[in-house]
Amino acid sequence: MMRPSPIAKRPSTELKMPPPDSTNWTVSSELRQVPSFYPLEKSSRFIRDTPNNIASRISDACRLMSVQATYDDDLATAELVTEEHVEIHLTLWRGGNGSAADITDASVTAPEPSEEIMITIIEAQRRKGCAVIFHRYCKNLLDAAQGCFEVKNDGTKQFHRVEVEKKDDEGENSLLAIEIAASLLRKDRMDARRLGMESLCLLTDPSKTGMETALLASQIVLFGSVQEAAGDEADFIPDELGIREAILSLVQFGRLGEYCDFESDDEEEENATGVEREFNEVLHNLALAVLANALQVLEGHGNEMAASEDSKPSANGFLEESKGISKRELLSTLLNVLGKAESKPHDACLSAQCLKSLFQASKEAKRRARDLNAKQIVMTALDVGKRTHVKLETETKNIMKELERVEEDETVARSNSQDHERSDDSEDEDSR
Repeated sequence: MMRPSPIAKRPSTELKMPPPDSTNWTVSSELRQVPSFYPLEKSSRFIRDTPNNIASRISDACRLMSVQATYDDDLATAELVTEEHVEIHLTLWRGGNGSAADITDASVTAPEPSEEIMITIIEAQRRKGCAVIFHRYCKNLLDAAQGCFEVKNDGTKQFHRVEVEKKDDEGENSLLAIEIAASLLRKDRMDARRLGMESLCLLTDPSKTGMETALLASQIVLFGSVQEAAGDEADFIPDELGIREAILSLVQFGRLGEYCDFESDDEEEENATGVEREFNEVLHNLALAVLANALQVLEGHGNEMAASEDSKPSANGFLEESKGISKRELLSTLLNVLGKAESKPHDACLSAQCLKSLFQASKEAKRRARDLNAKQIVMTALDVGKRTHVKLETETKNIMKELERVEEDETVARSNSQDHERSDDSEDEDSR
């Protein structure tokens, strides 16, 4: 006698989390039955609840985990994309005929034979991406469907922070890793370019590679060179790498052309195939992540990048140099990406992180962003974040604080100026 699968036919009896008040996914109770000879994935679960309640909890869990979701109310399916580029397909099926005879789990108290029960099957399939990360998200999604999902204090971050032990040859190894990443970006293979961008994401993240490596990589990403007073790193030739040009090309134009030709037209993008366009979108997202990491390092540890106060790198200098290289204004590009939060929330979230770091490091950037109608764009993205993406909501709130702060500073400055004018006028009258 074969024992039933531990996943199959195990309806939940305790729902710890009630359905949310509002939802982005509404389905009817008339679900499709599982087709004949269709093997359900092991990542599926039988739940004793209505489909609409399950869909509501999944929708809220996607918002809390900052997962981009596209819902089909008629077919009761959902296409999910995580920030790690993992694609997940969810399907809600009708579990049997809804009678008590469908429950075979001995741990569930069976009702009277005449009593009808609503049993819904949720199935999760991995379409693309890392299998390990998929299972982490899948567990949270299935728990959310059952009503057992709890948000972690770390913002549902999928990786733990790693303390890197500092070694004597860390600088040399960091330069070697940066050279390897640059050589991968120069290749014409799409997979090699993606691997190079993923390497730069790790190299610019202090929590994964250490602060010394992150400072060095961020300096090359933002300014294309290392400060001369960096000791043994002075004889390193960064001009041949082209990392800064590659990052700006991907962020500004969404593609990595041969030799980073900024003067080329859009024919290359229009003639790109579906696979090439998909890879370019992934590279664009990774370039935004690299830029966000580098700007955060600059904003928090910029003093450690230079040997003297005069040579300290600045956000204003980076913005001027980027405009001179790409012939486009970086602030305008980042705001355009943020304006597409509805269709690409992950890109918008990374763009918001870049803008926040630039605003915190430069008052001139905040004034320029106000001229570009930044407040209205941020408000629209904030509304999208409140509905679908918690991380986007958090980052846009931080941007709003910076924009409101510059308005308060200007109001105080005008008030002080008026006070000085009044005091000068009163002094003139007294002298007369």
